[in-house]
Amino acid sequence: MMIDSKRDYNKEIAAICEQYHVKYLGLHGSSLSLSQEDIISANPEINLLVEFLPLESKLHDACFSALEKDLVDLFDRPVNIVDLTDITHPDLYRQLTRRKTDLYAEPQH
Repeated sequence: MMIDSKRDYNKEIAAICEQYHVKYLGLHGSSLSLSQEDIISANPEINLLVEFLPLESKLHDACFSALEKDLVDLFDRPVNIVDLTDITHPDLYRQLTRRKTDLYAEPQH
């Protein structure tokens, strides 16, 4: 991961995602092209894609808000999260997911 090369975020990300019913979490957009020096010096926001497991609307909203807060705390910088859960237009979905780096995917049972 490019956020902090000295720290392994995998277990923390997995725990957060499992807590908030996340099916998928990944980097996208400008977060893919930043160098390590840019990330450290500029403290840019991190662009993320998220997809949740099926949830009732109220729980989905609560999980989204809590996920955002926990990721800001984890990375110590702002995050911009695009929720893929309800995107039904295939072209928009493809455009958003064309260039991405997977951070978490729900384990297949």
